[in-house]
Amino acid sequence: MGGLFYNLGRRLGRATIPAIRKSRWAWQNLAGDEDQTLAAERSFGSALVAELRASLPPTRDAALNRQIAEICQNLRRGVTDKRRAFHAEVVQLDPPNAMALPGGFIFLSESLTEFCGRQSAEIAFIIGHEMAHILRGHAWSRMLKQTASQVASAASLRAGPLGQWLRRSGLGLLQNAHAREEEQEADALGLRLAVAGGYVPGGAVTLLRRLEKTDADAAAGGVYFSSHPPPSDRLNALLPLARKLASPA
Repeated sequence: MGGLFYNLGRRLGRATIPAIRKSRWAWQNLAGDEDQTLAAERSFGSALVAELRASLPPTRDAALNRQIAEICQNLRRGVTDKRRAFHAEVVQLDPPNAMALPGGFIFLSESLTEFCGRQSAEIAFIIGHEMAHILRGHAWSRMLKQTASQVASAASLRAGPLGQWLRRSGLGLLQNAHAREEEQEADALGLRLAVAGGYVPGGAVTLLRRLEKTDADAAAGGVYFSSHPPPSDRLNALLPLARKLASPA
């Protein structure tokens, strides 16, 4: 995994700089309005997606991709800002992993769907969790914080500080663990999105309980789950909301 994202990061500098210059995403996010911010975020995310697709083979299971796309669209019904678009797809990658990219792009590894037994309610919680990170701007805000000082001090984007940062960091930043509060926020909003999309809240509970049993085996859950708070903590925080959402109004 580390080698993949190191090499991807080196290539991202070349792949994304034209898109960044064209959209001037950093300037728009520092000083633009909300529509400009969303457009810039999606432009930058699209550049990342192009490179990611060139680096990771897609799943050969067309039915699985259709299932994931359907879940993603069902969850989108719960998003109040209809300007937001989301797209989810499956790639071949071990161990289990998922990524939320700026602009609404979500990638799940085929091994992660297998870990969920391809159960739609469990996968819906994971996709909802990643959608929540995008909606709350967690990864995007982190990227801006790390680059804002460099960009603000540059005479123009041609000076290159942003491209240098991309070559060093690439998608590694998107793989880093979010703050505990951000993960809890993503769990809660992700569960609400899953329920709004028509999935039972018990899927999240089942998934987290399975994680409790495999928590001692890091290889079973992979870097994706190990970068989150302990499953028992997530369960304790999420169970009251799951019970509330499961109860008749």
